[in-house]
Amino acid sequence: MSQPRQILLFCLIAYGFAWSYWLWMLAQGHMVYPGSPYSHLPGLMGPMIAALVVTALTEGRAGLADLGRRMLRWPERPGFFLAALAMPPVLAALVFGVQALRGTPLPPWQDFAAYPGLPPGYGPWGLIGVLVLNGYGEETGWRGWLFDKLQPVRSRFAAGLIVAVIWMVWHAPLFLINATMTVLIGPVLLGWMFGLAMGSFVLAHVYRFTGRSIGAVVLWHVIYNFCVATVATSGLVAAVVSTAVMLWGGIVAVQWARARPT
Repeated sequence: MSQPRQILLFCLIAYGFAWSYWLWMLAQGHMVYPGSPYSHLPGLMGPMIAALVVTALTEGRAGLADLGRRMLRWPERPGFFLAALAMPPVLAALVFGVQALRGTPLPPWQDFAAYPGLPPGYGPWGLIGVLVLNGYGEETGWRGWLFDKLQPVRSRFAAGLIVAVIWMVWHAPLFLINATMTVLIGPVLLGWMFGLAMGSFVLAHVYRFTGRSIGAVVLWHVIYNFCVATVATSGLVAAVVSTAVMLWGGIVAVQWARARPT
């Protein structure tokens, strides 16, 4: 199977699985927001399922074994990885610290676990669910398969941009069922699109610099989400962390655009 056909099949499965679930939620009138009993998280498994299916069809057991190893691989360049992993929570902590010095109390601890799509009362099991569904569900497909397949035949910049566009469009139904995304409909949506594109470059950068470790980008993606998407981190904290990541992604994008293909 040619690579364009592999990518087309991957997209059909990733979109088909996720959109079927999310559009079913829309038909049922289920809206996701922090603390709601409904969850969009199962749909996030689409990219991982697509990666597993296409890999099995095109590379067999050897390909699945390689994919599995990269899902659990210990990151290379651990110093870089730990610094990258620490950036979002450190920035969030700094913002909370400045706010505390100015007299703003810290949010209650339960607000840090109020994550869209994570029903209340799940405790540690909820965090594991986010790691598997949100983290591995997305990153096994987007970086571990799609970016990994594009990079050898495209420039790093082109690969990161193509993944960003496919990833961006894939989110479309979530604007109808996820309250935190519904409010973005309008001019501010352009900011979300730019932020996601820069996030694509950041995640691809982490993936490359950790030796193609899917586990590394999974952890970074989940930690970042908890620093911008919970009730406790909404507002200024999310704005500061997101801006820093966009700057990082912009630097990577410019460097890759100027680099020779490798």
